[in-house]
Amino acid sequence: MVKEITRFPVTLLLISINVLFFVVLAIKQRSVMMDTSADVLAILNAGANLNPLTLGGEPWRILSAMFLHFGIVHLVVNMYGLWILGTMIERGVGSVRFAIIYFICGCAASIASLFFNIYIISAGASGAIFGLYGYQLGAELIGNFNDRERLKIVLINFAVFIIINTFIAGQVSVDMAGHIGGGIAGLILAFCHFQLGVLKNLTALVVALALIPLTLFAVPQHQLSYYRIFTRVVNHEKYIDKLYLEIKDEHALADSLKNVSATWRSIDSSLHDLQSVPNEIIQDTAVLSKYISLRKQEVDYRINLLERESYIYLDSLEQLPTKFNSLPKLKYVLNYHLAPESEAEEVDSTSLNLPALETTRVFYDKDWKEIDNPQGATYYRIGSKDSLGRWQGPVKDFYRDGNIQMKGKYVNNLRDGVFIYYSDHGTYSSAGRYEKERAVGKWENFHWNGTLQSEVIYGTESFTKNVWDSLGNAQVINGSGKFQRWHANGTLAEEGHYEGGKREGYWYGYHSNGKPYFKELYRDNRLINGVSEGLDGKRYVYDQLSEFPFPELGLEKYRSYLEKNVRKPNGENTPQGVVKVLFNVGVDGSVWDFVIMESISVACDNEAIRLIKEGPAWRPALLHGDKKIQSQGYMEVAF
Repeated sequence: MVKEITRFPVTLLLISINVLFFVVLAIKQRSVMMDTSADVLAILNAGANLNPLTLGGEPWRILSAMFLHFGIVHLVVNMYGLWILGTMIERGVGSVRFAIIYFICGCAASIASLFFNIYIISAGASGAIFGLYGYQLGAELIGNFNDRERLKIVLINFAVFIIINTFIAGQVSVDMAGHIGGGIAGLILAFCHFQLGVLKNLTALVVALALIPLTLFAVPQHQLSYYRIFTRVVNHEKYIDKLYLEIKDEHALADSLKNVSATWRSIDSSLHDLQSVPNEIIQDTAVLSKYISLRKQEVDYRINLLERESYIYLDSLEQLPTKFNSLPKLKYVLNYHLAPESEAEEVDSTSLNLPALETTRVFYDKDWKEIDNPQGATYYRIGSKDSLGRWQGPVKDFYRDGNIQMKGKYVNNLRDGVFIYYSDHGTYSSAGRYEKERAVGKWENFHWNGTLQSEVIYGTESFTKNVWDSLGNAQVINGSGKFQRWHANGTLAEEGHYEGGKREGYWYGYHSNGKPYFKELYRDNRLINGVSEGLDGKRYVYDQLSEFPFPELGLEKYRSYLEKNVRKPNGENTPQGVVKVLFNVGVDGSVWDFVIMESISVACDNEAIRLIKEGPAWRPALLHGDKKIQSQGYMEVAF
C-alpha cells in the first residue's frame, strides 16, 4: 500500500500543501466553514487572486490562489477531484510532467479570472483540477474515442465535479471564468500532446509555464485604475479623520482642509479621466463621483465655518447626510484592506449616571409663553427634558406651519452651543454661539431677504465689525462707518455712526411718514441720554436704564421683599449661597420661563422662582423711551 501511494508523490504533495494552508488559516480564523466577510478578507490577505491586487504589483497571487479554499466543503471537493485525477494522470505521464501540467492549468485559470471577472476574489485548486479534467478528457477523446465505457466514466466524473463546484461557486467567490480557463488550457495541452505531438519534452513545457505570467501584461488595466482611485478615496477619508483628531487649532485645521479640498478635486478629475470603463463599473463611477463632490462640499463648508466663523454652514452640513443617503449603493465596495469592523460593545446607559430624558413637544403663544392649546399656538418646540423639567440636548423650534424657527442645544435649560434662527419665510435670521446663555464669538444677522446684515463679535463687550444693507452694500467696515436703516416704504428709519465697532455720537430715528422720532447720544456703545416724540406728539426723555426691565417699586425695595419673604426649604439646614435667575419679562410686566443660571439646590431654585413669580410687578424694557418690548430680567436670591 505504501509503495502504491509513493507512486503519486506530486499528487500527495499538492494535497498536503492545500490541507496545510487550510489548517493554518482555519486555526487563525477559528473556523472551518470560512463563510464570513472576515474569513474572505483573511483568504485575500493570504494570497487569493484579485485583479487590482495581482496586476498592481502582486503577480505571485496567480500561483498562491491555487492553494487557498473557501471552507472545508470547498477543500474536500477539490482534494477528492485532485486525488482521482492526479493519481490517474501522474501514473500516465510521470510526476514531473504532471506537476508542470497542473501548474500550467492553474495559472491559466488565474489569468482567465483576471480577464473576465469584475472584482471577484478567486481562490481554490478547482481551476487547475478543471484543467486536469480537460487534459484527461482530451486524451480520452483522442486516444480512446471508441471506448465508450471509459469515456462515459470520465464524463460522469467531470459532470459531478462541475455540478458540485457550481454549487460552491454560488456560495462563495469561486469564479466560473477560472474554471473554464483552466479546462480550456487542459484541452489545448492534450490536443498539443496527443494530436499534434508538440510540447512533449519537459523543456518545452517549462518554457510554456514560464511564459504564462507574461500574459498579465495583456490584461486590461481598467479595474486596477478604478481600484486605485477608490483606494485614494478610502485613504483620503482616513487622513481627514486623523486631521480632525490631531489638529485642534482652528486656523491650522482650515489650512489643512484647503489641501484636503484640492485632493478631492484631483481624485474626481482622475475618475473622469478613466478610459474604457467596463459597463459593470460605469454606474459605480457615477455614484463615486457624486460622493466625492459631496465630500468636497462638506470640507468646503467646514473651511467656511472655521475661517468665517459662520455657523450657517453647520446647517448646510446637517443637510448633507440626507444627500449621502440618497446616493445609490455601490455594486463594488473595494475596501479589501480594511479590517472588518468589530461588533460594538453594548453600553448600559444606566451605568453612565445620565439624567433620564423624555422627548416632548411644547406649544407657545406669540410671546413665547407656554400654552396647552395647540390651536392657539404660534410656535412649538420639540426636544428632550430631564426629570427636573430642564431642556437637555438638541432642540428645534418651529412656526405653527411646521417651518423651522430655531436649531440649538441646551444644557440644564441653558442655551449652550451653536444656535441658528430662521425667519417665517425660510431665510436665516441670525446664527452664533452661546455659552450658558451668554452670546460669545461672532454672530451673524440677516436681512429679511436672507442677505447678510451684520457681523457682531461678542466677548467682554460687543464689537460690530461689519454691516451691509439689504442689497449687499457695505455700511460699516471693520467697525467703522455710517449705518442707515429704511422703513418698508423706503423712508429713512435710523442712522448713526460706528467707531471702533461701537455706537458713537448722535443717532437719529424717523417715523415712516418722515417725521423725527428720536435723538440719542452714545458713548462707547452706551446710551447716555435720548429724547423721542411719538406720532401722538408725546415726548419721552430716557437713558440706558430704560432699555432693561425693572421692578416697578424700585430695586432696593424689591430686594427687601426677597429678603423678608424667602422661605428656607430645609430650615436651618438649608445651604447658604445665591441662586441666580434669568427670566422673561413681557410687555405687560408678566414674568415666565425661569432659567437657573447658578444653583444651590433644587429646593432653593424652586423657592427663588416662587418669590419672583409671586413678587411685585416688573416694568418692561422700553425702546426709545416709549415702546414696550419683551426682554430678559435677572435677579439674585440669597439664602
